[in-house]
Amino acid sequence: MGKELTLPNWLRTIGAQPHGADRRAVKDERGELTFAGLVTAMDAAAAGLRHAGVRPGDRVVTAMEPSIPHTVAILGALAGGMVAAPLNTRLTAPEARAYLAALEPSVVLADPAHTALAHGTGHRVIELPAADRALPMDERLAPVHAAGGGPPAPGEDDLAIIFGTGGTTGGPKGAVHSHRSLWLWLNTCVQGNPRTPADVELFFSPFFHITLGTNLLAPLLAGGEVWIQRRFDAAEALAAIDRGASRLMGAPTMFAALRARPEFAATRRENVTAIRFGSAPSTDDFVQGLLRDFPNARIRAGFGATEFGSVMGFDHEDLLAGRFTGVGRPLPGATVRILGADGREAPPGVVGDLVVSCPWQTRGYYGLAEETAATFRPDGVHIGDLASRTEDGWVFIAGRRKEMIISGGENVYPREVEEVILRHPRVADAIVYGMPDERWGERVEVSVVAVPGEPVGLAEIRDHCRTELAGYKIPKSLRVRTAIPLTANNKPDRRRAQADALAHERG
Repeated sequence: MGKELTLPNWLRTIGAQPHGADRRAVKDERGELTFAGLVTAMDAAAAGLRHAGVRPGDRVVTAMEPSIPHTVAILGALAGGMVAAPLNTRLTAPEARAYLAALEPSVVLADPAHTALAHGTGHRVIELPAADRALPMDERLAPVHAAGGGPPAPGEDDLAIIFGTGGTTGGPKGAVHSHRSLWLWLNTCVQGNPRTPADVELFFSPFFHITLGTNLLAPLLAGGEVWIQRRFDAAEALAAIDRGASRLMGAPTMFAALRARPEFAATRRENVTAIRFGSAPSTDDFVQGLLRDFPNARIRAGFGATEFGSVMGFDHEDLLAGRFTGVGRPLPGATVRILGADGREAPPGVVGDLVVSCPWQTRGYYGLAEETAATFRPDGVHIGDLASRTEDGWVFIAGRRKEMIISGGENVYPREVEEVILRHPRVADAIVYGMPDERWGERVEVSVVAVPGEPVGLAEIRDHCRTELAGYKIPKSLRVRTAIPLTANNKPDRRRAQADALAHERG
């Protein structure tokens, strides 16, 4: 390995080892690459970008579906000392232009599915017309594939990759990792959720989400194999599990979709040895279902954010001991504090501002000095989450400060209410938000998805909540939906649920 601790250097080390060179690294619907082939393609992409006039430090935006060419394009940018920036392809062109204004990219790489969006950004576009075809990798990467000498080796402190935030407060911002912070984050993922070269990770998340790190780059760092699917499809995911995929990561809604498929019962689920879930509150029924459905899997849950990656989690043994809610304990190396309004540590059971610091946190928001200073403070990263902890350090997320409901002068934290409602036996899913109210200022409202064939009403939801929640936290109105809206990052979309409810009220 070279002197600099970077992901490209480590992949070259794996690719040069006799036991690693011929081992498959990545596979998608159109082809596959060994570790040696991945390194060759990575360096060819770096050379291709350089020949296209992209220089070290330039931002390389990728508007592409999850695939091997997309993976290689990102690694090629890293290897060439450029800064990779996977674009949220669910943005409209005006939204993408607004987000990219701070990044000032040198080029946008686009596959056939996203050429229109790429050209709509107003930046220089290089199209990869064969990225989605079953062809040799040099053709899938063309024209960003070239022979040439070794690219400039980036240093550990050089910038490496930018992830867009979810945009819960205004438009998305680009949180940027250095090569060092990226390495430390991926290594934390490998150690905190142990991986081996024998693992086969099933990846069906968008590349613009931090799961690119936790579930694609981290397995590669560990020398494991990744099967990439362009999007989540329950039937295709079950087929991959049946063929030998051994590790899964997804939101609770995804596992519910797997279970709902008719082929679920016949799928060889004993292949699965590890499951990680997150993005939404869990329930004991959900966790017990995972334990039953995947009997050989060690199950973990985690909490993280674009600004600092993975920082908290709980383990299989915690689940067996009956701890199903909350987000667990800080990971080794992460400092997690909960501060009251006076800036001091909040006592156990009291909700305060979540403040995180860790060696693998991002450097800030690219090109946005004021926003960086407001969030990345001397005492840690303030992302606007509210949380509480128990005497023994178990952390519960109450929600985001901007999502907090003030009803009759009292603070209500939506996630706290959701976790109680989700324990109702006839509630399959739920989302809580505030609605304008003449009497209360805001009232607590819940939208629920009922268990099929078992309708549920407001009165019984309120009765269910009374044993665990103060009266002002109990929903005053209820709506029934067929599905809970999700953000691009597969998290419950509270703003969308509230907007839908407001539109319904206005007729």
